[in-house]
Amino acid sequence: MRVLLYVFVETENIGKVINALSEGGISGFFLMEYKGLSPQEWKGFLIDEDPEKAIKIVNDLARNAVMVGTVVSEKRAKIIRRCVQERLSNCRYTVIEVPVEDIEVNFIE
Repeated sequence: MRVLLYVFVETENIGKVINALSEGGISGFFLMEYKGLSPQEWKGFLIDEDPEKAIKIVNDLARNAVMVGTVVSEKRAKIIRRCVQERLSNCRYTVIEVPVEDIEVNFIE
């Protein structure tokens, strides 16, 4: 079975993640920049319900981060996780695996 492997990491560590994925043998990836708050930073926190104020507060507190995704076999995912653990041993990161039941790719020449 294949899995969609997501690695969430702070922006300054994107090179380490991409190198770990390459070492693990990926054939391609996608990434998306975002701002995020960890559960520890968010715990017990209430914000103003005015949308503009809420967005400003979240933007002020949130960290710049990147989500990198790739579809790989379960076996390859284990190898990649090991590479990520080695490369990012001193960094904050999150790895999520989502089972992939089907993939359809429309190649246009």
